Amino acid sequence: MLRGMESNPVAYCTLIVRTQAEYSTLAQAVVVRCILEIPATGQRRGFADVDELLAALRADLLEAQHLMIPSDGEKEEI
Repeated sequence: MLRGMESNPVAYCTLIVRTQAEYSTLAQAVVVRCILEIPATGQRRGFADVDELLAALRADLLEAQHLMIPSDGEKEEI
């Protein structure tokens, strides 16, 4: 007997990373600036360091994952 296809819930989150590289004559070096945008909320955050951008991006992705997949203590009983 065939059963109907069961689907898993899917959530989409669009994140936009914009980068700008500019030469600083004062520092005699290339400076990279990054902006992380979340179009759904209009939130924008700026970063002058790529490592800070990656840490923020990782935190945002982990938060989105936790919203979709509750921890064992948060599961509802049926």
